[in-house]
Amino acid sequence: MPSLENLHQEFKDKPFAVVSINLKESRDAVLNQVRGAGLSYTNLLDQDGEISAMYGVSSTPMKFLIDEKGNMIAAALGYREWDGDEMKSLITILTMKDS
Repeated sequence: MPSLENLHQEFKDKPFAVVSINLKESRDAVLNQVRGAGLSYTNLLDQDGEISAMYGVSSTPMKFLIDEKGNMIAAALGYREWDGDEMKSLITILTMKDS
């Protein structure tokens, strides 16, 4: 199972969401990817690149942690092990800050 899917499954009942934005791909390509990988988290399509430009995406894959107010609090370029212990600890700390 892809690491973002694992992360989604672990934190789906917490104030945290995994959302994927596919950049300048066709709807069919995105659907095939989502279905083929068995992804259950939200996958969006930015066909014209407008949203990606808003966040300064210069290459992919690029991942962001965005707080509940829409502020970017972290960014990572390239592939990461998103379901590793270090990332889970960071997300746990961030989702508990207002508890």
